[in-house]
Amino acid sequence: MRYKVAGHVFQIDGTDLYAAVAEKIDIPYRPFAVSDDEREGNPLFVMELQKEALLWQESVPVFTNRDNVEPGFIALSVFKDDEGYHFEFTQSSSSLVNGRLSVSPDFSKARMSLSGTDIEQWLTFTTGVNFCYMLSTAVHQTVLTHSSCVVYKGKAYIFLGKSGTGKSTHARLWREMLGEKAVMVNDDKPFLHVGKNVVTAYGSPWNGKHGLGTDIQVPLKAICILERGPENRIRPIAPEEALPMLLHQSYCPQEPGKRSRFEVLVRVLADKVPLWHMYCNMDPSAAEVSHQAMSK
Repeated sequence: MRYKVAGHVFQIDGTDLYAAVAEKIDIPYRPFAVSDDEREGNPLFVMELQKEALLWQESVPVFTNRDNVEPGFIALSVFKDDEGYHFEFTQSSSSLVNGRLSVSPDFSKARMSLSGTDIEQWLTFTTGVNFCYMLSTAVHQTVLTHSSCVVYKGKAYIFLGKSGTGKSTHARLWREMLGEKAVMVNDDKPFLHVGKNVVTAYGSPWNGKHGLGTDIQVPLKAICILERGPENRIRPIAPEEALPMLLHQSYCPQEPGKRSRFEVLVRVLADKVPLWHMYCNMDPSAAEVSHQAMSK
């Protein structure tokens, strides 16, 4: 099956091999399914699920978060060799492997095997697809932001910040205040395409634990960096002040050459969009303050 997210088409084969994937994929992914008349051309990448466990020559990982991942989250180790990149997904509380993913050096082909419980298989699968998508689109002016994105009057507003700041809560306050005038783009991983004249926000299947999102594309009006505070205060900020948090909350390739090009892309993004910083609490008045400032 082929899917289209932020203008990029990808293909997933073998979903029927795992009951957990076959059962759950329909809800988050179907809105992004490509119709028959859109199937021309090659997809950006093809992922093939297989029953046999993927194997590669064990080595020291180039990245791992096993020692500091939060309980209940998937731990990740990344390996690299001449055949490409290899990802091993394990439970944070143990060394039990829930999935393995191998991606070609040009990110165009991927193979994945799954194990564990149904929910572990599903979470590992959709995380793996998300990784393939991020790797293959980073060179196509496309940025994933760990944020919450809302549309109001045809313009998108992104709220981002450190974990626990209240991004989803603030987006919910906007929706409660504005009613049907506000539409959720994505509550976890919206994508941004940095064009010549405009930055466009896109929904994606990776929309957080509450499944809030829409297959939509809209011009980005503003980005607001949230920080907890006793009072609600908002101010415009310069790109230099916003860049550290923008990079921290975006998927950034780790290879030096690709990382430097990606950092340039994020800088271009920051130059094209109004940027704000807000100290906020959880009171409904927080939405009133940010909305009044950013929607002018």
